Amino acid sequence: MKTVIVGAGKGCIGILDLATGPFLRELILDVKCVVDIDPGAPGVLRAKELGIPTSNDLIQAMWGKDLELVIELTGSDKVLEDIYRLLPHGVRLIDHTIAHIFWDLANAQKEQEWHLVEITKLEEKIETERRFLQSLFDTLPDLIIVFDRDKKVIRTNAAFLEFGGFTAENVEGSTCFDVLRNTELFPSCDEISGILDDVLRSGRQRSIVWQTARPREAYWEIIHTPILGRSGSPEGVVGTWHRITERIMLHREIESAEQRFKSFIDSAHDWISIKDLTGRYLIVNPVCAQAFGLTPGDFIGHKPEEILPVNVARIIREHDTEVIKSSRHRTYHEVYHLRGRDRHFQTVRFPLTDHGGETTGICTIARDVTSEKELNDQLVQAAKLAAVGKLAAGVAHEINNPLTGILAFAEDLMSELPDNHRYRHDLGVIVRETIRCREIVRNLLDFARFEKLDLQQRDPNRVVEEALLLVHKLPQFRNISITKNLVEKLPSILCDMQQLQQVILNLMLNSADAMDGHGQITLRTSYDVVADKCIIAVEDNGPGIPDELADRVFEPFFSTKGTNGLGLAVSWGIAERHHGTIVIEESEQGGAVFKIVLPASGSND
Repeated sequence: MKTVIVGAGKGCIGILDLATGPFLRELILDVKCVVDIDPGAPGVLRAKELGIPTSNDLIQAMWGKDLELVIELTGSDKVLEDIYRLLPHGVRLIDHTIAHIFWDLANAQKEQEWHLVEITKLEEKIETERRFLQSLFDTLPDLIIVFDRDKKVIRTNAAFLEFGGFTAENVEGSTCFDVLRNTELFPSCDEISGILDDVLRSGRQRSIVWQTARPREAYWEIIHTPILGRSGSPEGVVGTWHRITERIMLHREIESAEQRFKSFIDSAHDWISIKDLTGRYLIVNPVCAQAFGLTPGDFIGHKPEEILPVNVARIIREHDTEVIKSSRHRTYHEVYHLRGRDRHFQTVRFPLTDHGGETTGICTIARDVTSEKELNDQLVQAAKLAAVGKLAAGVAHEINNPLTGILAFAEDLMSELPDNHRYRHDLGVIVRETIRCREIVRNLLDFARFEKLDLQQRDPNRVVEEALLLVHKLPQFRNISITKNLVEKLPSILCDMQQLQQVILNLMLNSADAMDGHGQITLRTSYDVVADKCIIAVEDNGPGIPDELADRVFEPFFSTKGTNGLGLAVSWGIAERHHGTIVIEESEQGGAVFKIVLPASGSND
């Protein structure tokens, strides 16, 4: 529609923009001229930019252009009258009162354009965010599938596509059975389908651990999380397949290592314990706990002073503190008084550190060396006996001949003197003391004992019976009750019967001296199957042997009764030459028990 615009204000600009834009599709304005008396009016300048003619002559503008429409925008009634007067027949007129519709259309266009810009920006932002989320989605190493309410796949990540060798177009709209059909996870589809139904119904997350069949054993943690809509009801489900095979295998290795460590700790014969820096037990092996009549669980979480004897706890605390302060391992010889006796331990304590080298606790490994110490003491005792034996043998041989001469001359002198002679009593003293010296010399020779043993297979019970025949004739046992408790059918022993009888006699004499000639002595025989040893025990109900003297009773010349102190030393030497030993224990009646322990060599029928 060929149009002339009269008035070149801001409204003119709006109509020009509408006319040259796509907004007025039903009303196409072909602006032929813009009329205004001001050549610098905004509409005039805009028309020139658009190549539209301009004029300041209304008459000229309205004639000769096949005009169809005049739009008056001046707002002047005089101008409107002039237009009516000049308006050619058939030409339509839109005055300024009606022209506001164009301004409204112009504003609507601008608003539409603004909305279009905003929508475009929003779409670009959504697309950017979608790509960003998809990139994040694709960077996740887990396999991820998004299902709709019909359990159809609507999206997957790159890891899943690579796992199955798919493309996004191939999997979208498929079911779990379709996308997993040719993978190791296909057997899980039945269970997954049921889980999807449950998640869509309940709106709660579900997870399972799935194990694939051997030999390609693998473990997957499968998690299904609901996608909730505005109403809070599930609109879809995100399925995540997280491969945990390495974690399961590592967990198995850790469990195996822990089991090996526990087996090592529990089977060790040494005491093993681990404590934290506060001194509370973390680990204690059974042999350590049993030594105190406890279980390993009784120790856990407790400090030594809370569960152990005071003397033991004090030693442990002092040594632990030294190790922690020095941050170095230390070795100790520790003595614990347990169950009525001293136990000796060779103990190693060392700090435990974490990956950064910081001390986190302390480990203790203690070995019971009581038996080794006792054996060492026995070796020392044996060395002493050997040295004294050599000395005794030499001294005895040198003294025996002069004593024989003294005794012979004294006896000859006594035989020549009458009974009432004043020197006869003195000579009797010489004879008696000389005989006593000769007896001491004989004991020294017995103690030295370099003569060869006459070893034969003997029944231990018979050795005891033969020794008792000698005892009954001695006055020391007149007021002592002697009982026997002999086990039948003992294995035989290889021994010198006379010397072994001397050992039994010496032990019984020692018991008689300890009881001052009044009390009870019991002789027992037994067989230790595990050690394959025969045992002959001499037990009394006397005062017993004090702990501080127990290690000295077998020393030569040691005595608490004023005797020569060779009886027990001789007995020890005889037992040792028979490859045995003598053990001292406390009797239930409070007295002493001397056990002659000898290796068995056969059985008696």
